[in-house]
Amino acid sequence: MIGEMRTLGLSDELFQQISTYLFQETGITINKNKKYLVEYRLQKFVGPDKKFTSYYALFQALKEDPRGELKTLFINCLTTNYTFFFREPVHFRFLAYYLHTYGKNQPYIRLWSSGCSSGEEAYSMAITCLEQGFSNANKDIRILASDISKQVLTKAQSGVYHYSAIRGELEDTYLRRYFLFNPQNKCFTVRDQVRSLVTFREFNLMDSFPFEKQFDVIFLRNVLIYFSVPEKERILTKIWDVLKTPGYLVLGLSESLVGVRHHFTVLQNSIYRKEEK
Repeated sequence: MIGEMRTLGLSDELFQQISTYLFQETGITINKNKKYLVEYRLQKFVGPDKKFTSYYALFQALKEDPRGELKTLFINCLTTNYTFFFREPVHFRFLAYYLHTYGKNQPYIRLWSSGCSSGEEAYSMAITCLEQGFSNANKDIRILASDISKQVLTKAQSGVYHYSAIRGELEDTYLRRYFLFNPQNKCFTVRDQVRSLVTFREFNLMDSFPFEKQFDVIFLRNVLIYFSVPEKERILTKIWDVLKTPGYLVLGLSESLVGVRHHFTVLQNSIYRKEEK
Protein backbone atom coordinates (compact mmCIF):
# COMPACT_ATOMS: atom_id res chain seq x y z
CA MET A 1 0.00 0.00 0.00
CA ILE A 2 2.93 2.32 0.68
CA GLY A 3 4.04 1.85 -2.91
CA GLU A 4 0.57 2.90 -4.07
CA MET A 5 0.94 6.22 -2.27
CA ARG A 6 4.18 6.89 -4.11
CA THR A 7 3.02 6.02 -7.60
CA LEU A 8 0.16 7.12 -9.76
CA GLY A 9 -0.72 3.68 -11.12
CA LEU A 10 -3.52 1.51 -9.77
CA SER A 11 -2.13 -1.56 -8.03
CA ASP A 12 -3.85 -4.95 -8.13
CA GLU A 13 -4.45 -4.73 -4.40
CA LEU A 14 -6.13 -1.34 -4.56
CA PHE A 15 -8.12 -2.34 -7.63
CA GLN A 16 -9.54 -5.23 -5.61
CA GLN A 17 -10.45 -2.90 -2.76
CA ILE A 18 -12.15 -0.48 -5.14
CA SER A 19 -14.01 -3.35 -6.78
CA THR A 20 -15.17 -4.62 -3.39
CA TYR A 21 -16.35 -1.15 -2.41
CA LEU A 22 -18.34 -0.76 -5.64
CA PHE A 23 -19.90 -4.19 -5.14
CA GLN A 24 -20.92 -3.38 -1.56
CA GLU A 25 -22.51 -0.11 -2.64
CA THR A 26 -24.21 -1.20 -5.86
CA GLY A 27 -23.93 -4.97 -6.30
CA ILE A 28 -21.97 -4.37 -9.52
CA THR A 29 -19.02 -6.68 -10.11
CA ILE A 30 -15.93 -5.56 -12.02
CA ASN A 31 -13.76 -8.37 -13.36
CA LYS A 32 -9.97 -8.28 -13.10
CA ASN A 33 -9.62 -7.77 -16.83
CA LYS A 34 -11.40 -4.42 -16.46
CA LYS A 35 -8.66 -2.93 -14.29
CA TYR A 36 -7.40 -0.80 -17.18
CA LEU A 37 -10.92 0.59 -17.68
CA VAL A 38 -11.26 1.51 -14.00
CA GLU A 39 -7.85 3.18 -14.04
CA TYR A 40 -8.73 5.10 -17.19
CA ARG A 41 -12.10 6.32 -15.92
CA LEU A 42 -10.79 7.39 -12.53
CA GLN A 43 -8.13 9.53 -14.19
CA LYS A 44 -10.65 12.36 -14.13
CA PHE A 45 -10.01 12.52 -10.35
CA VAL A 46 -6.32 11.51 -10.17
CA GLY A 47 -3.24 13.30 -11.46
CA PRO A 48 -0.82 16.17 -10.88
CA ASP A 49 -3.44 18.76 -11.76
CA LYS A 50 -6.43 16.89 -10.27
CA LYS A 51 -8.01 16.82 -6.82
CA PHE A 52 -6.18 13.63 -5.80
CA THR A 53 -2.51 12.87 -6.34
CA SER A 54 -2.99 9.09 -6.31
CA TYR A 55 -5.64 6.39 -6.54
CA TYR A 56 -4.89 5.59 -2.92
CA ALA A 57 -5.73 9.16 -1.87
CA LEU A 58 -8.97 8.96 -3.86
CA PHE A 59 -9.99 5.70 -2.22
CA GLN A 60 -9.23 7.00 1.27
CA ALA A 61 -11.36 10.08 0.62
CA LEU A 62 -14.09 7.87 -0.77
CA LYS A 63 -14.24 5.80 2.43
CA GLU A 64 -14.30 8.95 4.55
CA ASP A 65 -16.82 10.85 2.43
CA PRO A 66 -19.35 12.09 5.04
CA ARG A 67 -22.08 13.36 2.68
CA GLY A 68 -21.73 10.80 -0.07
CA GLU A 69 -21.03 13.36 -2.79
CA LEU A 70 -17.75 11.74 -3.84
CA LYS A 71 -19.44 8.33 -3.78
CA THR A 72 -22.05 9.57 -6.24
CA LEU A 73 -19.36 10.92 -8.57
CA PHE A 74 -17.42 7.67 -8.23
CA ILE A 75 -20.43 5.49 -9.14
CA ASN A 76 -21.35 7.76 -12.03
CA CYS A 77 -17.81 7.50 -13.32
CA LEU A 78 -17.62 3.70 -13.26
CA THR A 79 -21.07 2.84 -14.60
CA THR A 80 -21.54 2.88 -18.37
CA ASN A 81 -24.30 5.14 -19.67
CA TYR A 82 -24.54 4.51 -23.40
CA THR A 83 -27.88 4.54 -25.17
CA PHE A 84 -29.83 6.13 -28.01
CA PHE A 85 -33.43 6.41 -29.18
CA PHE A 86 -35.03 3.14 -30.29
CA ARG A 87 -31.84 1.18 -29.76
CA GLU A 88 -32.48 -2.43 -30.88
CA PRO A 89 -35.69 -1.71 -32.88
CA VAL A 90 -36.87 -5.33 -32.56
CA HIS A 91 -37.56 -4.74 -28.87
CA PHE A 92 -39.75 -1.75 -29.56
CA ARG A 93 -41.60 -3.66 -32.27
CA PHE A 94 -42.28 -6.30 -29.64
CA LEU A 95 -43.50 -3.66 -27.18
CA ALA A 96 -45.81 -2.26 -29.88
CA TYR A 97 -47.09 -5.78 -30.56
CA TYR A 98 -47.76 -6.37 -26.86
CA LEU A 99 -49.65 -3.09 -26.49
CA HIS A 100 -51.67 -3.64 -29.67
CA THR A 101 -52.53 -7.26 -28.81
CA TYR A 102 -53.01 -7.17 -25.05
CA GLY A 103 -52.98 -3.54 -23.91
CA LYS A 104 -56.67 -2.74 -24.28
CA ASN A 105 -57.66 -5.67 -22.09
CA GLN A 106 -55.32 -4.70 -19.26
CA PRO A 107 -56.81 -2.74 -16.32
CA TYR A 108 -53.58 -0.78 -16.22
CA ILE A 109 -50.21 -0.80 -17.99
CA ARG A 110 -46.89 -0.53 -16.20
CA LEU A 111 -43.57 -0.53 -18.02
CA TRP A 112 -40.08 -0.27 -16.55
CA SER A 113 -36.90 1.01 -18.16
CA SER A 114 -34.29 -0.24 -15.69
CA GLY A 115 -30.88 1.30 -16.14
CA CYS A 116 -32.51 4.06 -18.18
CA SER A 117 -29.33 6.14 -18.44
CA SER A 118 -30.01 9.52 -20.07
CA GLY A 119 -33.64 8.71 -20.86
CA GLU A 120 -33.68 7.74 -24.53
CA GLU A 121 -34.97 4.23 -23.84
CA ALA A 122 -37.81 5.37 -21.57
CA TYR A 123 -38.91 8.10 -23.95
CA SER A 124 -38.79 5.60 -26.83
CA MET A 125 -41.13 3.38 -24.80
CA ALA A 126 -43.44 6.34 -24.23
CA ILE A 127 -43.48 7.21 -27.94
CA THR A 128 -44.30 3.57 -28.70
CA CYS A 129 -47.26 3.78 -26.30
CA LEU A 130 -48.53 6.95 -27.91
CA GLU A 131 -48.15 5.49 -31.40
CA GLN A 132 -50.36 2.59 -30.27
CA GLY A 133 -53.02 4.98 -29.01
CA PHE A 134 -52.27 4.79 -25.28
CA SER A 135 -52.00 7.95 -23.20
CA ASN A 136 -52.93 9.23 -19.76
CA ALA A 137 -56.22 10.40 -21.23
CA ASN A 138 -57.50 6.91 -22.03
CA LYS A 139 -55.48 4.50 -19.88
CA ASP A 140 -53.89 4.09 -16.47
CA ILE A 141 -50.41 3.88 -17.92
CA ARG A 142 -47.03 4.66 -16.36
CA ILE A 143 -43.41 4.09 -17.31
CA LEU A 144 -40.84 3.86 -14.52
CA ALA A 145 -37.37 4.92 -15.63
CA SER A 146 -34.70 4.13 -13.06
CA ASP A 147 -30.94 4.34 -12.78
CA ILE A 148 -28.32 4.27 -10.06
CA SER A 149 -26.68 7.43 -11.42
CA LYS A 150 -28.08 10.77 -10.28
CA GLN A 151 -26.11 12.53 -12.98
CA VAL A 152 -27.75 10.76 -15.91
CA LEU A 153 -31.18 10.95 -14.27
CA THR A 154 -30.87 14.74 -14.12
CA LYS A 155 -30.15 14.80 -17.86
CA ALA A 156 -32.96 12.34 -18.55
CA GLN A 157 -35.51 14.40 -16.63
CA SER A 158 -34.61 17.51 -18.61
CA GLY A 159 -35.65 15.76 -21.83
CA VAL A 160 -33.29 17.93 -23.84
CA TYR A 161 -31.05 16.45 -26.56
CA HIS A 162 -28.71 18.24 -28.93
CA TYR A 163 -29.49 17.57 -32.58
CA SER A 164 -26.03 16.09 -33.15
CA ALA A 165 -26.74 13.45 -30.48
CA ILE A 166 -30.00 12.21 -32.00
CA ARG A 167 -29.44 12.97 -35.67
CA GLY A 168 -30.37 9.92 -37.70
CA GLU A 169 -31.92 8.07 -34.75
CA LEU A 170 -35.50 9.27 -35.14
CA GLU A 171 -37.81 9.58 -38.11
CA ASP A 172 -38.72 13.13 -39.06
CA THR A 173 -42.36 12.40 -38.27
CA TYR A 174 -41.39 11.44 -34.70
CA LEU A 175 -39.25 14.56 -34.30
CA ARG A 176 -42.11 16.80 -35.41
CA ARG A 177 -44.76 14.98 -33.40
CA TYR A 178 -42.97 14.37 -30.12
CA PHE A 179 -40.21 17.01 -29.85
CA LEU A 180 -39.85 20.78 -29.86
CA PHE A 181 -36.81 22.21 -31.66
CA ASN A 182 -34.94 25.26 -30.45
CA PRO A 183 -32.93 26.68 -33.38
CA GLN A 184 -30.83 28.86 -31.07
CA ASN A 185 -29.19 26.02 -29.15
CA LYS A 186 -30.01 23.35 -31.77
CA CYS A 187 -31.64 21.14 -29.16
CA PHE A 188 -34.75 18.98 -29.26
CA THR A 189 -36.95 18.91 -26.14
CA VAL A 190 -39.34 16.05 -25.46
CA ARG A 191 -42.95 17.23 -25.56
CA ASP A 192 -45.14 17.08 -22.46
CA GLN A 193 -47.36 14.31 -23.85
CA VAL A 194 -44.31 12.04 -23.87
CA ARG A 195 -42.82 13.24 -20.58
CA SER A 196 -46.13 12.79 -18.77
CA LEU A 197 -45.92 9.01 -19.20
CA VAL A 198 -42.47 8.70 -17.60
CA THR A 199 -41.42 8.89 -13.96
CA PHE A 200 -37.68 9.00 -13.27
CA ARG A 201 -36.33 7.53 -10.07
CA GLU A 202 -32.95 6.74 -8.54
CA PHE A 203 -33.01 3.02 -7.84
CA ASN A 204 -30.53 0.29 -6.94
CA LEU A 205 -31.45 -3.20 -8.16
CA MET A 206 -29.89 -4.65 -5.02
CA ASP A 207 -32.56 -2.95 -2.91
CA SER A 208 -36.04 -4.36 -2.29
CA PHE A 209 -38.67 -3.79 -4.98
CA PRO A 210 -41.44 -1.76 -3.28
CA PHE A 211 -43.87 -1.64 -6.22
CA GLU A 212 -47.62 -1.64 -5.64
CA LYS A 213 -48.58 -2.78 -9.13
CA GLN A 214 -47.00 -5.43 -11.32
CA PHE A 215 -45.31 -4.63 -14.61
CA ASP A 216 -46.34 -5.73 -18.09
CA VAL A 217 -42.90 -5.39 -19.67
CA ILE A 218 -39.50 -4.69 -18.10
CA PHE A 219 -36.53 -3.55 -20.16
CA LEU A 220 -33.34 -4.64 -18.36
CA ARG A 221 -31.00 -4.29 -21.29
CA ASN A 222 -27.23 -4.40 -20.82
CA VAL A 223 -27.54 -4.14 -17.04
CA LEU A 224 -27.03 -7.67 -15.73
CA ILE A 225 -23.55 -7.79 -17.28
CA TYR A 226 -22.31 -5.80 -14.29
CA PHE A 227 -23.44 -8.40 -11.73
CA SER A 228 -22.10 -11.73 -10.57
CA VAL A 229 -24.15 -14.88 -11.21
CA PRO A 230 -25.59 -15.02 -7.65
CA GLU A 231 -26.59 -11.36 -7.87
CA LYS A 232 -28.14 -11.89 -11.30
CA GLU A 233 -30.23 -14.72 -9.89
CA ARG A 234 -31.44 -12.59 -6.97
CA ILE A 235 -32.39 -9.75 -9.31
CA LEU A 236 -34.21 -12.08 -11.70
CA THR A 237 -36.17 -13.59 -8.80
CA LYS A 238 -37.29 -10.14 -7.71
CA ILE A 239 -38.19 -9.20 -11.28
CA TRP A 240 -40.25 -12.38 -11.59
CA ASP A 241 -42.23 -11.34 -8.53
CA VAL A 242 -43.08 -7.88 -9.87
CA LEU A 243 -44.13 -9.01 -13.37
CA LYS A 244 -47.68 -9.80 -14.36
CA THR A 245 -48.52 -13.32 -15.52
CA PRO A 246 -47.94 -13.33 -18.41
CA GLY A 247 -45.32 -10.61 -18.40
CA TYR A 248 -42.14 -10.00 -20.32
CA LEU A 249 -38.48 -9.30 -19.52
CA VAL A 250 -36.31 -7.80 -22.27
CA LEU A 251 -32.52 -8.09 -22.13
CA GLY A 252 -29.88 -6.77 -24.53
CA LEU A 253 -29.46 -8.64 -27.80
CA SER A 254 -25.91 -9.67 -26.89
CA GLU A 255 -26.89 -10.94 -23.43
CA SER A 256 -27.59 -14.48 -22.33
CA LEU A 257 -28.84 -16.17 -19.16
CA VAL A 258 -26.90 -19.36 -19.83
CA GLY A 259 -25.59 -20.62 -16.50
CA VAL A 260 -28.03 -18.42 -14.56
CA ARG A 261 -30.96 -20.03 -12.76
CA HIS A 262 -34.34 -18.44 -13.51
CA HIS A 263 -37.99 -19.34 -14.12
CA PHE A 264 -38.53 -17.48 -17.40
CA THR A 265 -39.45 -19.04 -20.71
CA VAL A 266 -37.05 -17.96 -23.44
CA LEU A 267 -38.74 -16.57 -26.54
CA GLN A 268 -36.41 -14.90 -29.05
CA ASN A 269 -34.37 -11.73 -29.48
CA SER A 270 -33.47 -11.74 -25.76
CA ILE A 271 -37.14 -11.61 -24.74
CA TYR A 272 -38.28 -13.74 -21.81
CA ARG A 273 -41.82 -14.56 -20.73
CA LYS A 274 -43.19 -15.14 -17.23
CA GLU A 275 -45.66 -17.99 -17.16
CA GLU A 276 -47.29 -19.96 -14.38
CA LYS A 277 -44.77 -22.24 -12.69
